[in-house]
Amino acid sequence: MPTQRPKHLLVAILAAALTATAWSSGLETIELDGHRASFDPNQDFLVIEGDLDCTPFGGPATVRVTETLGRLGEADYLIYQPADWNGDLVLFAHGLFHSFMPAGVFPFPVPVAFGPYPSASDHFFQTFLGPRDAIVCHGFAMAASAFERHGLAVAEGMHDTHLLNTIAPHHLGTAPAATYVTGYSMGGLIAVALAEQFPHRYAGAVSTCGALAGTLAASDHVHHMRVLFETFFPGMIESAPGTGHSLTPQAFDAFTSEVGARVQTDPAALQRMASVRFPGSERRDPDGVGIPLLWANPAAPDPMAALGSLVDSLFGPMSLHLLNLDDARTRGEGLAFDNRHVAYTGFDWTAEEEADLNARVVRLEADAWAVRYWTFHYEPSGELEIPVVSVVASYDPIVPIVNEWSYAQNVVRTGSSELYSTWVIPRYGHFTTPQEFATALLGLVDWVETGVRPTWPTAP
Repeated sequence: MPTQRPKHLLVAILAAALTATAWSSGLETIELDGHRASFDPNQDFLVIEGDLDCTPFGGPATVRVTETLGRLGEADYLIYQPADWNGDLVLFAHGLFHSFMPAGVFPFPVPVAFGPYPSASDHFFQTFLGPRDAIVCHGFAMAASAFERHGLAVAEGMHDTHLLNTIAPHHLGTAPAATYVTGYSMGGLIAVALAEQFPHRYAGAVSTCGALAGTLAASDHVHHMRVLFETFFPGMIESAPGTGHSLTPQAFDAFTSEVGARVQTDPAALQRMASVRFPGSERRDPDGVGIPLLWANPAAPDPMAALGSLVDSLFGPMSLHLLNLDDARTRGEGLAFDNRHVAYTGFDWTAEEEADLNARVVRLEADAWAVRYWTFHYEPSGELEIPVVSVVASYDPIVPIVNEWSYAQNVVRTGSSELYSTWVIPRYGHFTTPQEFATALLGLVDWVETGVRPTWPTAP
């Protein structure tokens, strides 16, 4: 096993003590910082070895990797260990899996195996396999939980990801010298939440495309999209805003086909909707301008491609809303969205046009219990004790850059600016490349080990 770094010796000693307790004979329950789950140390773990091609990261074509599948509580987990493990562990929290997917399991074949992949632009590659490869190819071990429940599973994600601290040392053969926590999209929020709540457990955190304004803001985003869609496309969804049940995947596909056909023949309504300002974004924008509710890809090669990007910007948040209605309502025991006092504004709209828009928008009132639930799971404070890196796309239609502005303002307010670094990548889309993730992770590790704040490339 590799030599542990002296600066992380205390962390290693604490982790070793924890591991010795957690894996004592006959133990059926593990606990860490108030989180607990049942565990069977004699379960049938699926363990495979394979060769991972690390040439995209400047490494060799064959790096031997051990992959372990186990189950903790009600969720499966995966652990990857390269043969040349550097002694550090990275916990990775995935993004939102729709609530209709089977709970507690990864929605992809296990074992995942080690490539080749059908396409580097594949969403699953960008959001799980790519970060995994970046982590393992640079010598780190990785652990990830499937989460015991899907949907907007911030509470479950925090619980299940944090408890991996107790499981990973058993499979790795020793306690890690340092543990980092990372995540994508909803997982980016989970990573920052764990960094804020348990800084003694982690050396640093990386969020990519993270919903760092919190789950209430994420709920507001999709509900603003829903009520404005009803305003510009009345009657295209059977239920009224604030009511109804989740659509099946088949029903959502039919909905997207119907809307797509309408936009192709008459794009004016969507283009008009795209000129509405993201509510409140001007208060978060350092320039005081704000952003549109719907992004058009500024790099689109022609008007039809630009229109297509607007459609994508609509369907992304609408899928989160319409496919997970029941899940969100059940978790929060009600509606967490309130737009009774929101004044919707537009870019280049007259006062009369804005007044007419606000008169037609459906108004909804939040349930207090739902607001309390989502505030607790989770409203980031911006109060940091360890370094945190956030990587965002400037034209992200799913988690808009207003999330970054909001969190950055929280960090300034709490006096934590010296521990926060943002890398804004000029791109349309809800992803980072594996190479960008590797750059962010290595920049964070270097920051932790040297104290030198990272600098980021100015272009993708």
